[in-house]
Amino acid sequence: MIEFGKRIEMFSDNYIAQKTEGLVFRYYRPECLGKALSFTFPWENAGSLGLTVFEDGDTVRMYTRGYPESLTDDESVSCLYESKDGLTFSPVAVREIPYRGTEVNNIVKMGMTCHNFAVFLDSNPSCPSDEKYKAVGGTFRTDGLFAYSSPDGIRWREMSDKQILTDGSFDSMNMAFWDTEAGIYRCYFRYYENGIRAIASSTSEDFLNWSAPVPNRYAGGIGEHLYTNAVRPVPGAEHMLVSFPMRYCPDRKIEIPDSFAASRPGVSDCILMTSRNGNDWDRKCGGPWICGGLDRREWTQRNFITAGGIVCRGDSFYIYVEKHYMWDDCGIWVYSVPRYRLFCLSAGEKQGHFMSGPVRFETSSFYVNFATSALGSVRFRILDEEGHEMASSEELWGNEISKEVYLPQIKGRTGYIRADMREAELYAMGSRML
Repeated sequence: MIEFGKRIEMFSDNYIAQKTEGLVFRYYRPECLGKALSFTFPWENAGSLGLTVFEDGDTVRMYTRGYPESLTDDESVSCLYESKDGLTFSPVAVREIPYRGTEVNNIVKMGMTCHNFAVFLDSNPSCPSDEKYKAVGGTFRTDGLFAYSSPDGIRWREMSDKQILTDGSFDSMNMAFWDTEAGIYRCYFRYYENGIRAIASSTSEDFLNWSAPVPNRYAGGIGEHLYTNAVRPVPGAEHMLVSFPMRYCPDRKIEIPDSFAASRPGVSDCILMTSRNGNDWDRKCGGPWICGGLDRREWTQRNFITAGGIVCRGDSFYIYVEKHYMWDDCGIWVYSVPRYRLFCLSAGEKQGHFMSGPVRFETSSFYVNFATSALGSVRFRILDEEGHEMASSEELWGNEISKEVYLPQIKGRTGYIRADMREAELYAMGSRML
């Protein structure tokens, strides 16, 4: 039984559209809005990158890795940037850690664990106020991951004198967060399977004691290097986890003379996948979500490294992506999609349709996020168990993030949703406004 409750369901899997005919799942391609920040300080370098980003009140916070010219993890630093609009970021001036004579800077931590010091805002209702911010950091060189907490996101302390996770490689961007729906902490990190970079996860109730790692499961198994994970809940649809791994091809190498960035092999792009339970991941759409363009700097070493976190501003989701890694102008670019438009169920010139499983309708209406061509349309019909029509919507056309479909006959009843579509894309639906 499908129960909307207060949920918003994206069309990233077959949860709603259990049977389809003449329809295909597609990515919604993001729009690049420009560069959000550049790495220009002496404690940063071409190997700097964005790690996590989140909304903290009306401020957007981003934590980055500063990788100085020495290129050693011992001098890696964790840096803090903030933004109001989510489009441009400024360094936060703090006086925590002097750097080679510079007393005021945006450094909040220094040392080997800053190679991948991933901060998040803890939404656990039982979280003490002096542990409002948490982080994980560490690699195989530190023999695992350490846990950290902070009252303000600037002053940090180790929560334990020993590693919280040791069974993994951890030489990548390890992501932790509080899963509101499941009521647990989750942490995603790297391991290797038959020489392939892969993703595993552990869970915890207290952030200190963690379960044994569980490898991500995919239909068809593991066949590609997934270099990072960037796992987070979807804002407003927190029962869905989304991941933006950097997909890595280690054997290809572009030739650019006298370029340090192109001196090492490897090219990459960004894919997108979702999970409802944290372990089984749906990759309904094949191929890349973001791929290199005509700029040759997007085809060297490592590119399209996505920071953990989705920021919602107005009608848009913002996602933050590293480009030009190991080039002098490396930085973070902001990509945008309309709210909940990460995937879609798409119909072409010929009409297609989907059928849901049984749905319990608690209200007289539901809301849909959709777009059509000038001649396209979407029409919903609610059928009973015998296939008889209980209610039918008008023909919908246009482009709307949250269109109400009012059908007073369905309240309190159970039925099946049939959607007939032509030259249309359906992104999400739910029992509350999207």
